[in-house]
Amino acid sequence: MGKVPIALGMYTVYEDIKADMAGTFVKLAEMGYGAIEFYGEPEYDVDEVRRALDRSGLDLCSWHIEWRNVQPETIERTIDYLKKVGCSRAIVPCLGGKWNVAHKPSEERRVLWADYATRLNGISARLKAHGIDLGYHNHEHEFQLVYDGERVFDLLFRSLSPEIIMELDTGNAIEGGADPAGVLRTYSGRPVLLHCKPFSLDAGFDTVLGALDDRNDWKGILDAGRQDFLALIVESESRVGSGLENARACLDGLRRFL
Repeated sequence: MGKVPIALGMYTVYEDIKADMAGTFVKLAEMGYGAIEFYGEPEYDVDEVRRALDRSGLDLCSWHIEWRNVQPETIERTIDYLKKVGCSRAIVPCLGGKWNVAHKPSEERRVLWADYATRLNGISARLKAHGIDLGYHNHEHEFQLVYDGERVFDLLFRSLSPEIIMELDTGNAIEGGADPAGVLRTYSGRPVLLHCKPFSLDAGFDTVLGALDDRNDWKGILDAGRQDFLALIVESESRVGSGLENARACLDGLRRFL
């Protein structure tokens, strides 16, 4: 994969980071990770985050920024925070779905997604003026919801500005019935943060990357999008091992396909 960095999605080690951010970052760097993607409110102490990054040598790959934090009344505060912490990518982690982000399932309709695309394009332009790139992260529902024969995922991404990053969560895509490699081929040329998330038809997310029950075709996925990857972001939601154990097992699994 050349110089494409391997990052860890913070959710994997969320409890470890709450207990000891700096020490956890050092352990991840020692495993071989080069970066981390944060999630959660942009309220972490800036100096603590920067010290932990500097001590470990990890880069800050991106940050999951909730929809409520990129609205007209909140976006300037978010921009200021991301600039101070040194993060140049803001990823909207979800719209709709069972989390009721911006709308409830009972309110679901096609026009909402067309409106989101327009608003995301405007948010992207606003962030871009400050040197911050915008992205969108999928869950399963964007592939399961279909209007007039078109998946919501496609309705959204065919309307988004080409510079908006596709953060493709492979496990979520498979759960939604999609083929991640096919998605990458369809949107060739769009910048991609690949969320490498293992998924099992039997165990759900309680597996590790490259395990026998992991349904991801990693060779096919990596071949399909290698020219567009900005980073590979490992994320494990497994409860089988500890966060750090899952981080190590998934990294070892990913390395077999690189």
